[in-house]
Amino acid sequence: MSKIIHYSALRKTVHGQLLLDIDSLEIHEQACVALSGRNGAGKSTLMRIIAGLEVPDSVTVIFDGQAMPWRRACQRMRTHVIYLHQNPYLFDRSVTDNIAYGLRHQKLSIKDISRKVAEALDWAGISHLQMRNARELSGGERQRVAFARARILSPRVLLLDEPMTNMDSEAREQTYRMIKRLKDDGVSILLATHEFHTVAHLCDTHLSLESGSLRPRSIDSAGGERKIIPCG
Repeated sequence: MSKIIHYSALRKTVHGQLLLDIDSLEIHEQACVALSGRNGAGKSTLMRIIAGLEVPDSVTVIFDGQAMPWRRACQRMRTHVIYLHQNPYLFDRSVTDNIAYGLRHQKLSIKDISRKVAEALDWAGISHLQMRNARELSGGERQRVAFARARILSPRVLLLDEPMTNMDSEAREQTYRMIKRLKDDGVSILLATHEFHTVAHLCDTHLSLESGSLRPRSIDSAGGERKIIPCG
């Protein structure tokens, strides 16, 4: 699998304390990486940096084999990387309007937008919800809307921050299926969790964020140990 992004010497200080001190992090094509760690370890901060939404104190970025300054890297990341929060914000509008929102700056006809939205609704299994107000949906339904809204933008990398939090078993299974289908479609996924055992079967790599550093861990999703994959 070829490398999409390589971050090295990534440092981030918060309130005078060193939160992140990461020597190397690589994101490869069509890979699903679990990022585990206790609450407060810095997982969300790291994902926001990867998405270009938060500024590190220092970092070296190589995107598609090309080294580039942070500002330029942010522009690339905002085009190709989508960050999905554990409690995704949905507008007080219909499900259709929420999913179409990301297409507003693209030069598409109304017909093309309608077609893309219909495909996304069908992909997420929420066509029956298309005219419902997104704020009135259940937690699992809201998550499926958020996944459809992300997928319609064709990201290369999808960052999922605790996507299964407070879900019942049925909603979890639906989310598992969407993650698997995204990976099969060629999307690279970085999945933050503090319950690694619940997502082990989806992942190729397991990285643990401990004391600000990334440590490779083994994946044991089917009773047998799998190879540890280095951070970079």
